[in-house]
Amino acid sequence: MKINGLDVDLKLTLGSFSAVILLGIVAVLYPEGTKATMGAMLDFTVKNLGPGFLWYTLFATGLLLFLALSKYGNIRLGGDKPKFNKFQLFAMALSAGLGASTMYWGFIESTYYFMDPQFGIVDKPMAMEYASAYNMFHWGAAGWFVYLIVAVPFCIAFYIRGERKLSLSGVVNIMFDGILPVWAQKLIDLLFIITTLAATALTLGLAIPMISSNISSLTGIPDSLLMGIGIIVALSIVFSLSSYIGVEKGMARLSNATIYICAAFVGLTFVIGPSALILNNTTNAIGIMLTEYLRMSTNTDPFGTTLFPQYWTIFFLANWISYSPGIGVFITKIAKGHKLRDLVLVLVSAGTLGTSITFGVLGTFTMNLQNTGVVDAVGLINSGLPTQLVAEVFGSTPFPMVMTFVYLITMVLFTVTTLDGTSFSLAGIATKKLDKDANVSPMFRLFWCLLLAVVPIVFLLIRAKLNILKSFPVLIIVPMMPLFAVLAYRTLGYIQKTFGHMDGKEIEAYSIEVSKSQEL
Repeated sequence: MKINGLDVDLKLTLGSFSAVILLGIVAVLYPEGTKATMGAMLDFTVKNLGPGFLWYTLFATGLLLFLALSKYGNIRLGGDKPKFNKFQLFAMALSAGLGASTMYWGFIESTYYFMDPQFGIVDKPMAMEYASAYNMFHWGAAGWFVYLIVAVPFCIAFYIRGERKLSLSGVVNIMFDGILPVWAQKLIDLLFIITTLAATALTLGLAIPMISSNISSLTGIPDSLLMGIGIIVALSIVFSLSSYIGVEKGMARLSNATIYICAAFVGLTFVIGPSALILNNTTNAIGIMLTEYLRMSTNTDPFGTTLFPQYWTIFFLANWISYSPGIGVFITKIAKGHKLRDLVLVLVSAGTLGTSITFGVLGTFTMNLQNTGVVDAVGLINSGLPTQLVAEVFGSTPFPMVMTFVYLITMVLFTVTTLDGTSFSLAGIATKKLDKDANVSPMFRLFWCLLLAVVPIVFLLIRAKLNILKSFPVLIIVPMMPLFAVLAYRTLGYIQKTFGHMDGKEIEAYSIEVSKSQEL
């Protein structure tokens, strides 16, 4: 079937739609059984397969640093005229890749880590320092390396090898020289879509209750199931409009606005908070994170009892990995004209710095309130009231309504841009052949926007708790991770075979020439 001149894979689309609807029906009809089964599967996975996530991330880190810092970093993707400048590249990738989860965890995550300090720390001040450092580690470079280890094969396949089917199966097939059977391609794409939906489900599952709680705090309207569903519908309308307008006009502008508003909110928090303490703790935490990076990257706490690495570090890595195919498609769209080196270094360095500052400011603000006894953050977390914790944090400020309003706007915009990028990725997967600019049909993106709204409504109906939300990305990504590793290895082999005999300037000139010939 063709939509706006683009050939849509109708079987894959209907299959994905049916799978989501079926899973939703089962979850609503058997909520307790669904939650119990997912919880048991999550326990088994993180306890027994956790080290695999850690080693995969280290493999991605080493491979990408090699590509970026070697002569292969000169590979120019899609010609020599960038479609988006480096700030726009960073803003759109950050908005799509981190999104509303950044705002959700910003004020509360370091409290969880303070409650369960690692490395045998018993000193309270030291536990707070390491809590901030772990916060930055979980949202820093590791996540971007995980995104890019999948994005780079997409970019090479699309811009250098001329693969116009921007799907995981299309990329895998071309990197294996076209030997992948059709049934295997369909299976890979179906898993791709379910993986991306699972990742987005977590983001929405966390974001919607927080948005609902803040609207209730701001307006006095009771926080209810009906409000949550209404928010999902309203967000669907907004990001559907953004999707229909397109990446260039819609998401680029929305992402820029989101980054500016987020920066203003973080700046405001810094000014009204204990500024000197925030500056000191953020600086200190960045230092701890950098010096302890390898230790945090391999920590499994084998003789511990709290399973901190399993339920936090491995969860976050699984979440980033589950987002990586969708973000890989999106990064391919916005990477046109940039060098491979710039793509890796801009996203990793800017992304790490941006999240370190954000979590340093917001997390320190909350921990100071806990330390001075103004807010019982630990008690609220133990009571399962993270949204109430954020409300009390804002209540401690001189103008709680202003803080709540700006926070709410930031979270809504992040949610919209996350969903916008995801809808583009899903539409790209299910389109058989894209044009030279990797465009997809606005109407087809609209379909995926609406489908994305189904899963969070299911979560609201079954009242899913945090660990159930966590289980989605962890469980779904297990069979996909080996495929991503093999794909990265095959891509490295192709790069070395094609460019190995060239120097840096020759690599850049050749990649520009190839990219231009692909457009003819």
